[in-house]
Amino acid sequence: MNFDPFGDFETAGYLRNSLGLKDPEDVKRSEHLAFELSINDALDFLAEVASVDYESIRHVHNILFSEFYPWAGQDRNELVPGLAVFKGFADNPRHTTFEHPKGIKHAIDYALQLASDHEHFKKRPGEVMGLLAFAHPFLDGNGRTILLVFMELSYRTGFAIDWSGTNKDDYLRTLSAEIETPSRGHLDRYLAPYIVEIASRDQWAELIGAIKGLDGLDKENISYGSLDDPEIKKRYTTGRYAISGNEPSDS
Repeated sequence: MNFDPFGDFETAGYLRNSLGLKDPEDVKRSEHLAFELSINDALDFLAEVASVDYESIRHVHNILFSEFYPWAGQDRNELVPGLAVFKGFADNPRHTTFEHPKGIKHAIDYALQLASDHEHFKKRPGEVMGLLAFAHPFLDGNGRTILLVFMELSYRTGFAIDWSGTNKDDYLRTLSAEIETPSRGHLDRYLAPYIVEIASRDQWAELIGAIKGLDGLDKENISYGSLDDPEIKKRYTTGRYAISGNEPSDS
């Protein structure tokens, strides 16, 4: 596990976790335990919040992971604004580039805007999930936080995804394709067979706890690089990674 954006792995452990753990398996176990112990609190919060917005997503992350990560609830733009984060490595053409730190809120807000159009959301759930995943707001815990938020958004729209029927590797591969070439229906087509009638919230904690691979966008081949690197900077001024055709502004 070489993801060390703070540069203090040897003294503070993986991502400055509260136990100072370094071993990948110890980190996974302790992180998931924190998640399991707090999932009901996070679901209760989402059920009660009037409107799901960026701040409420940050709060969900804080509820889920603050026992293990003291920085939980703070996004990448607050913690490491000078770093780009990838799944894979930047010099590999098959890598996945996540949103520029300054564009995270923009991507989340756009996903929530699409989800607020219930007819569109029912037809294009993969588009919304892809945007949320592309934003990759946190250094860790994105998959589980986004899943809870997505389930709440779906519930309010009147449908659900039978996640127990999905396959981890197929899902992550399709999600990566959605992030790289959005709005082409990659994830919409994958999720279509698993769309079901609305499910009671009472079963969500048990269902989510049984889903494997929720940390796939956080733990597997995650790397990072400086946004001062000319090649990385160029990546964020072209294609889907550019906001309004330019590097994201501070606003």
